[in-house]
Amino acid sequence: MADAKLLKDLQIKTNILKRLVKEHSSYIKEAEKEAEKIAKLKEDPATDEYVLKKLVEAQQETKGMVPIVAQKAHAACKELKAFLDANQEYLSDEAAADAKEAISTGNAIPLFY
Repeated sequence: MADAKLLKDLQIKTNILKRLVKEHSSYIKEAEKEAEKIAKLKEDPATDEYVLKKLVEAQQETKGMVPIVAQKAHAACKELKAFLDANQEYLSDEAAADAKEAISTGNAIPLFY
């Protein structure tokens, strides 16, 4: 039986990784929405250039966050994997299953957008 502190640490590290995966996907969705919005505004001749420029800047900032979050997710994967390896004999298979699933999801994130 795993003690409560190990289970809590495992849950915290797993939730950190899940949050980073979710954050990565939301940045990608936001960048795609901004790209669609910019494309529509470029077609409209009445669009103010300043507004368009600011939207492009916002999109670049969003795209810039994607690799940062991906690197954090990969680091969290390594940390969680190391935690699992170090405490494998103390954790049950059921407790580690969610963490292993999160690790495989986190490792699937590409580092670049």
